[in-house]
Amino acid sequence: MDSSAGKVNVLLQGFISREMVEDFALVSDMAYVAQNGGRIVRAVLEIAMSKKWAHVTAVLMGVSKAIESRLWPYDHPLRQFSLKPETLHALEKWADDLSVPHLAALDAHALGSLVHLNDIHGQAILNAAKQFPSVKISYNLQPIASDVLKISLEVTRAFEWNAKVHGTSEPFWLWVEDQDGSNILQLSHIMFHQNTDLLAIDFFILIPSGELPDYVTIKSISDRWVGAEDTITIIFDTLTMPPVSRPNTKVLDLPFLAISDIGGPPVFKDIFSQDVHTLNALQTQSYWNMVHAKHNSLLCAPAGSGKSLLGKMAIW
Repeated sequence: MDSSAGKVNVLLQGFISREMVEDFALVSDMAYVAQNGGRIVRAVLEIAMSKKWAHVTAVLMGVSKAIESRLWPYDHPLRQFSLKPETLHALEKWADDLSVPHLAALDAHALGSLVHLNDIHGQAILNAAKQFPSVKISYNLQPIASDVLKISLEVTRAFEWNAKVHGTSEPFWLWVEDQDGSNILQLSHIMFHQNTDLLAIDFFILIPSGELPDYVTIKSISDRWVGAEDTITIIFDTLTMPPVSRPNTKVLDLPFLAISDIGGPPVFKDIFSQDVHTLNALQTQSYWNMVHAKHNSLLCAPAGSGKSLLGKMAIW
């Protein structure tokens, strides 16, 4: 009996050991996925941002935050707060279709009645809704040139700061995407701190051929909180861009003018013949407009191309 019991114990120990090893390996694999899944998605997210893919960036950002928060994207955003289980259950059962800003606009009594609980639960929901990170965006449009538009944004913090919840900072991504929602035109990473109420951001977007699209979209997305995002549409129906400027004048292949043949005042030959004997290509082409024409002229050319000499001639 003793030998048989010993054999049974050995087999039982071996069986338990194998089960424990398999469970440990399974737990290790799950921990590896949990620890590195977010990193992999973040790496792919960086690639999408560098490629300026708007829709892909938004989707990957949501997936990344869901992995890091251990939260399904369709779960209620207030699950990220330390609310009681019965409060969360009632909130998802009776107010799942209401947005967080809508909840923050109610009072504790109204929220308690809404979720069929008392005012204490309503106050807990209200505090969480008011602390949920959100921003308000206002904008101003300023055409810079026929093909460049400046969009000045004022991003205002629209939530109450709680150091236990938000820590020392709350990062947001802000970008402008095109009318099709496929390309990011400009991208910026902003940071709110406890004493930060307003941030000013300037975006400069190119308007090919001076033809404005019907609209562009501004998106703000929290870098940490699931569901903390907002979108505004900027419509260009009343915006007028500057006219397209004329192209620069090409330098013509003209024979160079000699100082003795330019036909200016006689003093020209005495003053300028000591420095130069012949005007270069730029001076030859611009001489008449600069010296003899009565209208104003603008001459733009690289340094050392002879602009100062023409200016002196225009003064005489």
